[in-house]
Amino acid sequence: MNSFEIVVLVLNVGMLWWALVTRSITKKKVGLFSIISLLTIIQVVLSARWQMIPAYCMPVLTLLCMIYQNRKATRKSKRWKQVLSVGLALLYSVISFVLPSLLPVFTFAKPTGEEEVGTSVLHLQEEDNELMVQAWYPAEPINNQQRATYILDGPEVTAGLSAMVGFPDFALRHLGGIQTHAYLDADISSTQASYPVLLFSHGLGGIRNQNTFQVEELASHGYIVIAVDQPNYAAATVFPDGKVMENQYLNLVGAGASELDPHMDRWASNSKFVIDQLKILNQSERFNNAMDLDRIGMIGHSYGGSTAIYMLLNDDRVKAAINMDGGIFGMEDFPVELDKPLMLMAADSSLDSESFYQTLDEYSEEEVMELSGHTKEWHRTNREEIEKRRELMLAAGAESEVFEHTSHISFSDLPLYAPLLLAPQGDPQEVHKQVNEKSLRFFNKHLQ
Repeated sequence: MNSFEIVVLVLNVGMLWWALVTRSITKKKVGLFSIISLLTIIQVVLSARWQMIPAYCMPVLTLLCMIYQNRKATRKSKRWKQVLSVGLALLYSVISFVLPSLLPVFTFAKPTGEEEVGTSVLHLQEEDNELMVQAWYPAEPINNQQRATYILDGPEVTAGLSAMVGFPDFALRHLGGIQTHAYLDADISSTQASYPVLLFSHGLGGIRNQNTFQVEELASHGYIVIAVDQPNYAAATVFPDGKVMENQYLNLVGAGASELDPHMDRWASNSKFVIDQLKILNQSERFNNAMDLDRIGMIGHSYGGSTAIYMLLNDDRVKAAINMDGGIFGMEDFPVELDKPLMLMAADSSLDSESFYQTLDEYSEEEVMELSGHTKEWHRTNREEIEKRRELMLAAGAESEVFEHTSHISFSDLPLYAPLLLAPQGDPQEVHKQVNEKSLRFFNKHLQ
């Protein structure tokens, strides 16, 4: 909750309880009630969101309570009615605080670099290839330039994100009103003649800006970051003509290595197309030849991290890559020795095989089959295959960074959406800080 929401909520709760415990209607009570009601209306007009609906309705509830209490001022109320009124008011007050706390209007940590950050949404199209990408870059914003909101594509994207985390469609619509630190369509900075380029790839069901905490930080330190929506795999991709491509592969969440391998061709093809288009983008007015196309790196989360590895090994233009808690898919052969730098970031919980097998053993064969559609033996074999692939890459020279008290989604913005539900182990912004520090150190060493 922001400061104004907290003030409005606290005042409304206080007014409700004052109306509940006192019976007479005084000028002082009416005056205070009027002021609080006016503040509530102002809050609704400025930045209404569904999580605050109980707070918005509280003046009506308070008014009814005041009228009821005034009518019975000369009569003695039955005790059970008093207890019921207090209990209902307490429950309503708790709900009013809990809802906006569970799904808060969060703020991103301010980027630590010296550069301001700009962002632009770009439509790439050539023959049968059509992609939406978003760029973050060092910028020179003009006075009073608008900052970009977090979700620029509307309810289709927030509905897709809600489905991915198991929330109702409307649950994350407030993300469209969250302000970022990037200036929309700002001019690129002239601090340097050129900047290294990083390609970012989301995971299955993700979105191009799901790592805003990271791309803004990288841009503030002198990187141009290009993030791509993978059509049919992203939560939703919205094109300029209004066409929407929703996630067609929800079934791949939790799929095995053999099921995930064949999809790498599509993800890699899209990534190569974006790199092909960089030469054209670089000559545009937006970038003014500021991209150093001899210094291209790639970073991705989950399946996007696997895509980063694939591109590193199969595209000479990619010079360094980071895989954030992703498996390794689509590889027919593994290198004996890497000739380019690669970092494998991982959550400690993702590598905890002991807990994985212990949890698997807690269920019967029938329960596992009903829940996942696979046998216990399938899960063990798949786990062993994923672990083997990681070990082969480490043996070839990949760096490893394991983050304590983290989960798979810790490497994205998702824990900020609902910290109490999605990040029960700790402060997600502290994890983001660590991820940013290690990402910067890696790319500064290999691309700057």
